[in-house]
Amino acid sequence: NGALLQRTEAEVTDRFGEIVEFAELDAFIDAPLRTYSNGMISRLAFALATAWRPDVLLLDEVLAVGDEAFQRKCLARMRSYREHGTTFLFVSHDANAVREICDRAIWIDQGRPRELGAVEAVLYAYRHST
Repeated sequence: NGALLQRTEAEVTDRFGEIVEFAELDAFIDAPLRTYSNGMISRLAFALATAWRPDVLLLDEVLAVGDEAFQRKCLARMRSYREHGTTFLFVSHDANAVREICDRAIWIDQGRPRELGAVEAVLYAYRHST
């Protein structure tokens, strides 16, 4: 996965401990990946993808896995990166997470954009659509 993120083996090795610690997988890191749950894989993928601050980060329902403490840790990292200029494309059904991470939102309904604008305006349109 590090190679997919254009990281060298040396770069991943250098941050390996930090990645494993962030993912909270210390006790399982030597187990084969095929034995990991979907949640464990998602935690590891997020930790690896965010081990270096990217210019742009694409996240699809990243907070749908993990316990509340892990979600808070992910949000804190995302806030920090945002404050330092990272652009996010954040896909989520969690209105609170969208509020916390995003300045603008788009509501997509059956593959078509229904509303685009400030987060609260889009959430209002969504909640009052039926």
